Amino acid sequence: MDFRETTLQGYSDDHVYHGTQSFHNILNARQPAKSSTASSNLILSALPRDVQARLEPALRPVTLTKEQFLYQEDDILEFVYFPETAVVSEFKILEDGRMVEIAVTGREGAVGLSSVFSDSHVAPNCTQVSQAGTAKRIDTETFQKFLRTDDKLRAELSHSVDLYIRQISQKAICNMYHSVKERLCTWLLMVQDRCGKSTLNLTHEQIARTLGVYRPSITCIAQELRRSRLINYSRGGISICDRKRIEQSACTCYFELGCSAPALQA
Repeated sequence: MDFRETTLQGYSDDHVYHGTQSFHNILNARQPAKSSTASSNLILSALPRDVQARLEPALRPVTLTKEQFLYQEDDILEFVYFPETAVVSEFKILEDGRMVEIAVTGREGAVGLSSVFSDSHVAPNCTQVSQAGTAKRIDTETFQKFLRTDDKLRAELSHSVDLYIRQISQKAICNMYHSVKERLCTWLLMVQDRCGKSTLNLTHEQIARTLGVYRPSITCIAQELRRSRLINYSRGGISICDRKRIEQSACTCYFELGCSAPALQA
């Protein structure tokens, strides 16, 4: 499939969205340990200093590019990724060939944890980068050794797995019962919260693929939102112009799911 498409959008990628107070409260509640090697990934930064020090030599910084596949379905899960500024989507392939997102992960979580929490080392779904950015990566064999010997690391990852399961459950409800417009607004908010940018590098095709709908539907909704001055788009991406009104247009899933991922702070 050719994913190249005229992009939506607006303003400079250098602008950073600082998030609402609720996200700041969640971030502060994690109370990450301070260290010279602290990651902006919330799982890693919340670990005690001694655990960070043991884990850091095995972590490798990587740059993830937009629409890069980390895993295809049935691939061997060789690495666990801890996103920092990147945003990663997990997709289920439908019988008609369409893909629909079942989970989105940013700096609040990790990708590939099923390889270390189950006997299976095979990817159950496709995993693709939605927003380019940085991440920390560790090979699964090494990570499993850390888990077997470190209760603090297991406890922190268990929290992340709980949020992941909660998200998949809520997404199933959302995909079935909520309108495309509601789902689009919810998804834009969740992606912005996770990457921290005011400008999201997106295409009509990418959004349609993520939501499991046809591209003309996304074009019509995007035009409606732009006429209402909720978003702005042109070549380069999409910007949320009126976040409060986008939140009002989103489905309730945003408030169930979005608040599990604090926005980046300056």
